[in-house]
Amino acid sequence: MNKYLKITLAIVLVVVVSAISLDLFFKNPQAEGFFVIKRGDNILQIASNLQSQGYIGSRIVFIWDAVSSGNYRKMKAGRYQIKKGATDNELVEKFVKFQSLPISISIAPGKTTNDIAQILEQNHLANKKEFLDLVLSAKLEGYLFPDNYSIDLAAPNQEIVKQMLDNFDKKLTGDLRKEIKNQNKTIFDVLTMASILEKEVKTYKDKQIVSGILWKRADNNLPLEVDSTLLYFLTSAHPSVIDKNVDSPYNTYKYAGLPAGPICNPGIESIKAAIYSEKSDYWFYLSAPSGETIFAKALGEHLINKAKYLTN
Repeated sequence: MNKYLKITLAIVLVVVVSAISLDLFFKNPQAEGFFVIKRGDNILQIASNLQSQGYIGSRIVFIWDAVSSGNYRKMKAGRYQIKKGATDNELVEKFVKFQSLPISISIAPGKTTNDIAQILEQNHLANKKEFLDLVLSAKLEGYLFPDNYSIDLAAPNQEIVKQMLDNFDKKLTGDLRKEIKNQNKTIFDVLTMASILEKEVKTYKDKQIVSGILWKRADNNLPLEVDSTLLYFLTSAHPSVIDKNVDSPYNTYKYAGLPAGPICNPGIESIKAAIYSEKSDYWFYLSAPSGETIFAKALGEHLINKAKYLTN
């Protein structure tokens, strides 16, 4: 071995030993808790995250152990429970054997597919754009049932969507489906109505009355004139007069009947209210700032209510 090669190897050895020494000297005390390996994380990212969160003392030693065992490419994305004092080899084995814990998320009624994609991304369960591409291409707005879910971090988007759709199928019981059919309605139309009720009204009783008003207006080929359908495609918090003239299949001021589809993913209460609507003499309603729903039988009465409750 020539002199220069020996010198080079000696320098490399010194650098490696120094790095390990520094890594160990400045190590964090070992912690216990939950550690997440995100999709696409490589050995360097995993080791750095483990060290920064206090689960290992040296990222370099961890990398060495993972590489020397041949498992550095076999560690799987997931959420793992780590006990204090776990060795590097024990951690590697846990990550390789996928001893992962599911992540719990909560999706509230009224969340849009965009909201759900955001929740999934924040919990490292999906890439927002990829999830949206899947659900929007399949036109699943309205069918992703809002509920509490436990999802494996490594679950593909298709599996997450299937879990939500299966839940929807269970919640929409045979009796509900039979009633929808008896009314000569489609599940899609009911979900569209339910999504409006979810955004517009608070109590179940009021939802039933508003449901009756909106079905009646739709049956008479009248515009529903609902702000929440405008807000589905607008960024403004309060639709303006100009907004109400925008050409969109979700503009229920411009076009009569139901909008193009659901504007959110409604809960079972709103779905039931859309099915079991309550007939009344009312043709109009508004939501007061207090959350109260104000009803009117005629346009003049409705305009008075607007001046009373909606004018600052």
